[in-house]
Amino acid sequence: MPKKTTEIASEKSDLPKKRIGRRDRRSIETREKIFRVALQLLAERGFSATTIDAIAEGADIGKGTFFNYFENKESILLQFQEMQIRRVKEFVAESMNSDKTLIALIYKLAVTMTAEQQKSPTLFRSLITAIFSNDAIRHKMAEGTCQGREMLADLIGTRQQTGEIRSDLQAKEIARSLQSMVLGTTLVWSLAPESALEDHLSDMVNVFVKGIQPECAKQADDRGGN
Repeated sequence: MPKKTTEIASEKSDLPKKRIGRRDRRSIETREKIFRVALQLLAERGFSATTIDAIAEGADIGKGTFFNYFENKESILLQFQEMQIRRVKEFVAESMNSDKTLIALIYKLAVTMTAEQQKSPTLFRSLITAIFSNDAIRHKMAEGTCQGREMLADLIGTRQQTGEIRSDLQAKEIARSLQSMVLGTTLVWSLAPESALEDHLSDMVNVFVKGIQPECAKQADDRGGN
């Protein structure tokens, strides 16, 4: 069941934590509250039906205050992208020296990349509709996708060096395929969300990992399963 908009502000902030003054802290908290309320409304109503007035009302601010933090409604999408890039960056940094298996690592990454989408298939459909209806936003989102791909390629490269991933494939192309499979899996799930997205991602990851593993690793996995 979707969360009420009044509950959104109590969620843990995705914004970076650093020592700041009271005024700056309040400003960051207000921006985050507006963003979270906007996401909730997008999940409930869709992009077209979500108005700036409704966002301002849900966040308990004046309409003018909204424009102090966001240029327009589409700017919410860019904030969403920044959050996604930050999550991937943090995941890559934490995982460079991880001893997790390849399947466990990529599954955790897929779940990280879809943290917001899992809460509501409607939110995902709203975001996709909004992105493809605005060329400027679409180009910005594409740039962010490329940035995330570069970070993922670094992580994949480390696993290639350990022999867990085939070395005959370029790390960036593997990263591109992973992004595509996560996006595609989420899209298909959002059309008929009869089961948890995590289950679909788990199936996808198992197939994906089989494709990028060296032959010797596949044989070892097959023997282990017998």
